Amino acid sequence: METETTPTLPIENVRKMIDACHTGDVATIQSFATLDRIYCCQQDQETGLSPLMAAAKAGHISLVKTLLEDGGAPWNALDRQNKCAGDHATDHEHWEVVNLLVEWATRSELILGTLQKSQMAAAAGAASGQLGAVLSDRQKQQAMAIPVEEQSSTKADYLKQSLAYNADGTALLDADRDAVMMEWERPIMKAHAQILLEDVSPPKESPHKSRRVLNVGFGMGIIDSILQQEWKPTQHTIIEAHPDVYAKLCKDGWNTKPNVRICFGRWQDVLPVLRKEGILEFDGIFFDTYAEHSYDMEDFHEHITTIEGNPHGKSLLSRPYGVYSFFNGLAPDNLFFHGVACNVVKLQLSTLGLDTEFLQCQMTAPPDQDTATSKTWEGIRRKYWHGRDVYYLPRSSWNQEFLGRKTKSMGTTTDEVSAIGMATDEFESPNGKRQRR
Repeated sequence: METETTPTLPIENVRKMIDACHTGDVATIQSFATLDRIYCCQQDQETGLSPLMAAAKAGHISLVKTLLEDGGAPWNALDRQNKCAGDHATDHEHWEVVNLLVEWATRSELILGTLQKSQMAAAAGAASGQLGAVLSDRQKQQAMAIPVEEQSSTKADYLKQSLAYNADGTALLDADRDAVMMEWERPIMKAHAQILLEDVSPPKESPHKSRRVLNVGFGMGIIDSILQQEWKPTQHTIIEAHPDVYAKLCKDGWNTKPNVRICFGRWQDVLPVLRKEGILEFDGIFFDTYAEHSYDMEDFHEHITTIEGNPHGKSLLSRPYGVYSFFNGLAPDNLFFHGVACNVVKLQLSTLGLDTEFLQCQMTAPPDQDTATSKTWEGIRRKYWHGRDVYYLPRSSWNQEFLGRKTKSMGTTTDEVSAIGMATDEFESPNGKRQRR
């Protein structure tokens, strides 16, 4: 997000305001803010630098707080290098400023999310009109020549699109030739599969122990294949909504595998059916849908944790040892935004009774450009992951206090930030494929 300099404000004054925020010249800052409060929100036309970025870069925490609270400075504005104030503070290791910005950004996102969800709910009656508006927005994006990497990954028409597996079966592509899933994700899926059932006795040690798992979003079936081969779940439920994927998995015989149940349809429609049938308490649940909004994932979290109205008095995620995880493609294209998105999800899950940690996984991602020996991205419209080699894997489990047991101490804001590596030199933002905001 970038705030263009208002023509009525002299450019030289804007630059003086930014310089004053970098040096901590309070008198100059106050004089411009008194003259026009909008000075606090401006950006240099050439560099994109804002007063908040300059103050964060210099580590002036009190000034950062004032610009946010009194000046209305946008925390998520980006400069010409696509860096926000939080990125600048992180680059210069001003961790108090980083934590302040994370706390402010998280609170802002939670409030904004609540307002937007309310607006969406109020307009739910005009669903067909909304779909037309979404499709129109996508057409506008293409007509305005918005860079591919900046276009929304949410696609309301996804289930109506034709999907295609490439010739060697290493990628599943939608009608826009964006990747729904790719073979190189296998190490990520292997890690997810492990944490889902690692606390449940392995088959060799306890052949009669129940190992119930739910996967939402089959795609290429990578995690499902790993679960079948290495963990042999006693009950394996798969929800897949796209007709082309469903046809392929049936052709491959997934619908006839022992202990496997395929549920064709949107999870929003399937989960109530499972509840009515009494199919509850999965030991592991994995969520990896494509082209949905982050609000859909929030709704899913409520579905798997609630027991309200359930005659069995049980949730879809088993208690007390159930484990939930999801593909972490939240706000993938910016280091700081990713950290804030993870923190938002962590807080949202905590209100539902789940503690969440983000585990660092070293992954070998394909290079951004195809080479003579690697054609990973050939024929694919936009890449994801961007060559990074660290993935932050979410692992959620029931909070012991929520279950009425003795609880472990909860971290402060600083601990929460550090939990995903934001306050360490090791932090790298995983650039996932499914940006939901």
